[in-house]
Amino acid sequence: MRTAKAATEAALDKGQREADGAQSIHRAIDIIRLISASPADGMKLVDIAEGCGLSHPTAYRILRALESEGVVERAGDSKRYVIGTEVAWLGLKAAQRFPIAALAAPALDRASIEVGDTLLLSVRSGDFSVCVERRAGRFPIPVTVAAVGARLPLNTTPAGRTMLAFMSPRGPRPKLAAALDDGPGSEVAQTRLQGYLVSDGLTVRDTKSVTVPIFDAGGHAIAALSAITAANRLHEERLASVVSALSTCARATSGALVRHVAERAMAGAS
Repeated sequence: MRTAKAATEAALDKGQREADGAQSIHRAIDIIRLISASPADGMKLVDIAEGCGLSHPTAYRILRALESEGVVERAGDSKRYVIGTEVAWLGLKAAQRFPIAALAAPALDRASIEVGDTLLLSVRSGDFSVCVERRAGRFPIPVTVAAVGARLPLNTTPAGRTMLAFMSPRGPRPKLAAALDDGPGSEVAQTRLQGYLVSDGLTVRDTKSVTVPIFDAGGHAIAALSAITAANRLHEERLASVVSALSTCARATSGALVRHVAERAMAGAS
């Protein structure tokens, strides 16, 4: 019969194993997210380890496990890692449940013609903003950092900062590198007041972005739509027309999402 001490030690060992297992899962997800936002030719082990704050042996061990499951792959015969095809199959069901890119496509096409600039559709994924669709327009801006699938911290992108401004007060708070300033006169307060955000472009000089939120049925910002334009094209009169076109697209996308959710609910109830 086990003694009380042995039982305590066994419980502690079990708790430690569970904690270690959870930590490994978190690390694996961090690696998947980092690789998913990498260039098309993938990332090297050293860069993955540094980006996730892991030792090289730990990163390599996790990558080997993910590679064996098809979640990550080697880019050709190189030593670079890319997202594996298994992720695409795993994501099919989720895409059917929340197909925002497909639902937004008609409105995005119309807005692209009307605005003429590069349009980016982004969604919130935890503490990150993820670009899920884009349109080049007649006056494309080569924003390579915002390629489809790119994942950046919420407070580093116009789309992310717009979603933060309209974040649900009851939802989970994001973990940001710096505290979110939402006091009077802040960018957050100004965005809420006017309903959109105008900011400098991400990486391309002399560009501006105009971003509006996209809400779900509960009035929570779950996505954002940005137009990236040359700064000298965004005079005051044109700003109003860009905001109008983006807002129309955002409302159409919100409506399509609400209808999609309602249709799924009715189908499930029948």
